[in-house]
Amino acid sequence: MERYYSYTRYLKEKFGGKVYKIPVNIPHTCPNRDGTVGIGGCTFCEDSPGGFVCLPDAVAISQKVEELKKYFRDKFKAEKFIVYFQAYTNTYHPLTVFQDYILAAVENSDIVGLSVSTRPDAVNDNYLKVLTEVKNKKNIEVDVELGLQTVNYKNLIAINRGHTLAEFIDAALRIKKIWLKCYDSLNFKLAR
Repeated sequence: MERYYSYTRYLKEKFGGKVYKIPVNIPHTCPNRDGTVGIGGCTFCEDSPGGFVCLPDAVAISQKVEELKKYFRDKFKAEKFIVYFQAYTNTYHPLTVFQDYILAAVENSDIVGLSVSTRPDAVNDNYLKVLTEVKNKKNIEVDVELGLQTVNYKNLIAINRGHTLAEFIDAALRIKKIWLKCYDSLNFKLAR
């Protein structure tokens, strides 16, 4: 018997099969790296996204999604997929570029969800509107993952996050208000 209701179980029950979250990197940066908010990024952030999922920027988003679906289908027997824009600040593109990436990523019927990672201080209502439209038009789950890391103000400064807890709360409330799912990423080592 399971001690908790896992996200994996929820997805399998909702979509009738094994669902896998595929990380797709898109060419961009972060306001905490380019001087808009800060320079150099957060202390834990790498210079470039790595791993096997980091296909060259020149590869079209739709092709990246197809290659990653094949990989996860073959390796893990995944049947359906959530496209996960994970690295850096995914809402830091011009709005039309962001919209083009999103639409290219969710064009196939085996895509049941979209997850967009971003900074709390980079959540703009126009971008949330695009996500809501995609959710409704495609009838998929859409969530926004906000990088918080810690609620401790001193630690936010120490790791060079460049945003405040108040900005996180504001972004989370605006996301919730329009009925998108919102998650945060916390680093429990920074809780002190």
